[in-house]
Amino acid sequence: MTFYSAGMHLIKLLRRPYLLAATLAGLVTVSLAIFVFDMNHEDTLTRYQRGQALRVGYAIEEPFAMVEADGRVTGEAPEVLRHALRSLGRENVVWMQADLASLIHELESGRIDIIAAGMFVTPARAQRVLFTRPTATIQPGLLVRYGNPLHLRSLSDLAALPTAKLAIIDGSVEQQLAHKAALSDGQIQAFPDAAAAAAAVRTGLADALMLSSVSLHFLMPRAEAGVFELIRPDTARDQYSPGPPAFAMRLEDKRLRDAIDHALADFVGSPAHLELMRRFGLLADNIAVAPGAP
Repeated sequence: MTFYSAGMHLIKLLRRPYLLAATLAGLVTVSLAIFVFDMNHEDTLTRYQRGQALRVGYAIEEPFAMVEADGRVTGEAPEVLRHALRSLGRENVVWMQADLASLIHELESGRIDIIAAGMFVTPARAQRVLFTRPTATIQPGLLVRYGNPLHLRSLSDLAALPTAKLAIIDGSVEQQLAHKAALSDGQIQAFPDAAAAAAAVRTGLADALMLSSVSLHFLMPRAEAGVFELIRPDTARDQYSPGPPAFAMRLEDKRLRDAIDHALADFVGSPAHLELMRRFGLLADNIAVAPGAP
C-alpha cells in the first residue's frame, strides 16, 4: 500500500466512524493478545521475580512433607525450600497437595511450578523433570509385623515367597525397586500414602512396607508396642543404593533450577542445615551429599 492509498483509506475511515471504531478495537485486541502471549512465555523465575507466587506441589510423607495442626506445610522439603527462596529475596508460595504418583503430571501440565516432597532423583524421572542438587541421602527401610514372621531382610526374600505382599506408596522409588527385584504385580500393593500402607501391614493385607528408613522411624512411635518391627534391608543383596531427594521443576525452568541450586550450595551440609534437619529425624549421615547438581 502506497502512502497516498494509505492516506485515502484513513480518510474513508474518518468519514465512517463505525469503521474507525472497529479498526481501533481490532488494534487494541491484537495488542492485548501480544501482551498476554509475551506474559505466557515468561519463564517461571521471571514471573516469580515480578511478584507472582510459586505454586509448590507436595505429597504427605513424614518427615519430608506434612501439615501441622494450624495448616502450615512443613517437613524437610518445604523448610529447605523456604530457606532457598528467602535467599532469592522473597518467599511467596502457594502450597498445593497431591498424591505422589500425580505430582510430575501436575508439574508438566503447568498446575504447579515446583515439587517439594522429598522426591528421589532417578534416571526415568530426570527425563521428565529438572532436578536440583540433592538435599539428603536416604536409606530404605522395611516395616514388618513384630517378630518378622516371614524372616524378611530384602526384596529378594519377598520375591522368593510368591504369596508374600509388599506395600508401597504409588509412584515411589520403592515401587520401581520392587519391580526390579522381580516381585510380581500381584505381590505389589500400591497405596496413596504411608499411613494407608502401614495399616495394610498392621491388618495382614501386606507382609511388609518398604519406604525410606527416616519415614518409617516417624511411623514407629505412633504404633502400639509389639505391632511393628523396623528392618534395615540388605541393600547389597538387592543391588541398590540410598536415594537422593531433591526439588523438581519443568525441563524449561533451568534458570529457576540454577537459582535454587545456587542458594542450596552454601546451605546443604552446613551447621544451620543440620540443625534444621534434626527436627525431622535426619542426621549428619543423611546430609553428607556431594556438592553439585545430580
